[in-house]
Amino acid sequence: MRMTPLLTLAPLLAVAALLATEAEGASVGVYPTRFTVDSPVVRLTLDQVKARLAAGSEKKAPDLSHTDLSGLDLQGMDFKGANLTGARLAGTKLGGANLFTSDLTDATLSDADLTKANLDGTVLRRANLKGANLTGASLFATIIEAADLSGAQLSGTRIIGYLRSAKLVGANLRNANMGADPGNQSMGVMRATFVGADLTGADLSGANLFKADLSHATLAKARLVGADLRNSELIQTDLSGADLTGARLDKADLDGAIFTGVLGRSEIKGLDQARNRDKAIFDAPH
Repeated sequence: MRMTPLLTLAPLLAVAALLATEAEGASVGVYPTRFTVDSPVVRLTLDQVKARLAAGSEKKAPDLSHTDLSGLDLQGMDFKGANLTGARLAGTKLGGANLFTSDLTDATLSDADLTKANLDGTVLRRANLKGANLTGASLFATIIEAADLSGAQLSGTRIIGYLRSAKLVGANLRNANMGADPGNQSMGVMRATFVGADLTGADLSGANLFKADLSHATLAKARLVGADLRNSELIQTDLSGADLTGARLDKADLDGAIFTGVLGRSEIKGLDQARNRDKAIFDAPH
């Protein structure tokens, strides 16, 4: 049996530790400041991309940083561990691509096709993913901190990632699986972290958000119809005007959460079992 080198797994293990630490309630610092990079952007052809990937090794990751790959058809290609920092992939076809533990910090992936792509352990910090299609993609132990996924398609996507301060305005997260994995606790309970994220108007109908941390996040006018928010952290979360018809809030922490103007309040399940319900803000009874 061929073992995966520890060097390859190191980024994934680091993110796993980060997510587990967040799950235990430890504080994490503010995301790093963007630095200006003077490296020029180089346009590559498909053959040149393949050549750079072939030149990579276990000791030296393929270097595609600050390259322009916009619009190329890179479906199913193997970018495992590649350095794609600052790369331009606007409108690029990456369906089924393997981006395991690759670094896409500050990359542009607007309108890119990432359907069923492997983004496990990938770094997408501050990446532009506006309008990108990530339907059916896998984002396990992925850093999506301060990334912009406004209008992105994430329906049915598996996400156990670090999305602190991410922007998901109007994103489609219908039936997305973002719940904690109770069967994988070797490094603590790993869960999706949306602390301070902006999900205004996002569609999370039927989404699994079991034990997700949505503290200080904005979900104003979001659709959470039938969403599973059991045991989630909704501390000072803005849910004003959201549709919570049939949503489950059993044991969710509602300390300081804003529920003014919500739709379907009478159909919320488990509200009477939520923690700190008395500290949540609801509309005054008529």
